[in-house]
Amino acid sequence: MTDGWEYDLVPMTAGRVTEVLTYGSGTEGTLLVHGGTPGGAVPRKPFAKVCDDFGLRYVMAGRPGYGRSSSRPGRVMADIAEDISRVLDHLGIDTFISMGGSGGGGNVLACAALLPDRCRAAACVVSPAPIDAEGLDFYAGMGVENVEEWQLAERGRDVVGPWLESTVAEWGDISAERFVETYRGALPLVDQEIFTTDFGEAFISSLRKATSTGVEGWLEDDIALVTPWGFDLGAITTPVTVWAGKLDQMVSYEHSVWLARAIPGADLHVIAGHGHLSVQQAYLPDIVTDLLRKGSR
Repeated sequence: MTDGWEYDLVPMTAGRVTEVLTYGSGTEGTLLVHGGTPGGAVPRKPFAKVCDDFGLRYVMAGRPGYGRSSSRPGRVMADIAEDISRVLDHLGIDTFISMGGSGGGGNVLACAALLPDRCRAAACVVSPAPIDAEGLDFYAGMGVENVEEWQLAERGRDVVGPWLESTVAEWGDISAERFVETYRGALPLVDQEIFTTDFGEAFISSLRKATSTGVEGWLEDDIALVTPWGFDLGAITTPVTVWAGKLDQMVSYEHSVWLARAIPGADLHVIAGHGHLSVQQAYLPDIVTDLLRKGSR
């Protein structure tokens, strides 16, 4: 690719492959990123800048079913750690810092829990908590679109699958403007406004990449999100910071509060005036700075 971005296909178990996107020199370490749901591996200028500024190598592994990554039906959140280990071995990377946003939040925590010798610090950003989170009203404060989707996912892949296929069909050649119009009810003004920047086209490109081969990756993500995650949050020893926007209308910031309480020693930042998408953009340098500080301990 141009501009320093490169794609690779990494062999997995059972004949699967994982599509991996990389960028940067890596002289100061590796930033491993878990995308949202649905989310494909596409170049993003803010990550290029932050990696250039900090001398980091960017790595994003497309989850099973997204883009050219093979599907893995029945996967649970914990399974991502095995795939990430193989990606790291293939790239010759020992340790890393990591961040995951939205649907990628559970994946970053899985790696923090299950790869403690490799994951030096983790940032969990605007993430839902586990579906079985004790004492949390899971769907309270959540946008109606997410509520509908995840309640269908709770009923199984045969129920949510057709809904996802219908959604993608309705998208057609979706634009940033049309996405905002469609999901306005789940987007506070601050989230709507960033779609007028370069973020808008990058976000839409990620959606297109994620669904370019169908909805299997999205479907598998949804099932994993509403299934017990398969690892113990309370056993995490990796330093973790949880980030949320107070105005988030996709996943209530109360999920982040719950996660921070469940993870030993976790720090929590709930940012006033920001939503689900804007906090990830506005605070990216702060998130990486925090990761580097915690990862150097």
